[in-house]
This record gives sequence, C-alpha cells and structure tokens, in this order.
Amino acid sequence: MKLKVGEDCYTIVKADVSDINTVLKLLVHAAKWLQTKNTSQWDYYLTDLEGNTEEVRESIMEENTFLIYCEEQAIATITLEGTPNEWDRDIWQDEVEEQNVMYIHRIVVHRDYSGKGIGSNLLKWAEDKARVAGKKKVRFDCLHNNKNLNNYYKQYYSLKGIARIYGKHSKFEKIL
Repeated sequence: MKLKVGEDCYTIVKADVSDINTVLKLLVHAAKWLQTKNTSQWDYYLTDLEGNTEEVRESIMEENTFLIYCEEQAIATITLEGTPNEWDRDIWQDEVEEQNVMYIHRIVVHRDYSGKGIGSNLLKWAEDKARVAGKKKVRFDCLHNNKNLNNYYKQYYSLKGIARIYGKHSKFEKIL
C-alpha cells in the first residue's frame, strides 16, 4: 500500500510480530519527545515498556498495526482496531455498543518526518480503510491536557467529549 504526501510516496505494510521492536522504538521515541512538551502522554512506554509490550504485540498479531516506510526506514506506525479493546470500553463507556466503528491507536510519526503532512494523510488513510471495512465512524482519544495534540486533532475530527478516567481524555470521532 502507498501513502502519497505531496511529491513523496511512502509504503504502508502490516506489521509482523518480528517488527515489535521497530514499533516499540517509534513509541518510545514519541514518548521521549512528548516529555519535552510537558505532557505525560505515553509516559508508560518510558516507565514500564515491558508491561505495555503485550498490548502492542496483540495488535500486531491480530494484523491491526501498520508500519510506514520511507525507503527502508520505518518512520511511522498506526493501529486500527475494528472492535473496541478494554481501553476503548473504559474511555467510550456505553458508546462502544455502537457497531461499525474503527478505533485508532498509537499513531506516531518520527520527529525527523514531522511537519510533512504524514500524520494528517495517515488519518485519511485510516478513514478510507475503515470505509472499505464497512465502518461508519472512526474514534480515538488523547490526553486532554496535551493541548497541542488536541488542537491538531480538532482540525480533522469532532471533539465528542471528555472521559474522566485515567486522568482526562479527549474523545474524538468522525462520521464517515
């Protein structure tokens, strides 16, 4: 699969279990950068990587995690879950009973590639993938106090509400 961003073209592949360290490396890189922005978003990848690896591994084994490559280098990752996981159930509560929803998790673009439109194009790619899968909505969340990320997502998605669990999480949704 290809992701066209301006004049650049990136390759999207399903992550394989042998890619676990590549995915984790991207997540840790993002968590370290987020720390410099005074947010605790994804700090658990720094404080308890081992304890958070199994969830990533499961998503890979269920073929829900993708890696984005520029030539031979993995520069981004995204996970698309066709059914709500435990986290989604906690965040979205009764709304998880709605059918035909795709949940986005762990979207990361390596900082060396930030500002090139890869993130917004990945969101569009996820929406297209959800449509093809027969989904009617796309959802995800992020820490409410991560103002920059919230402002970024508000450009593309509606803020559906605030979940007051595990701190506060902004709930974003787009009807396809």
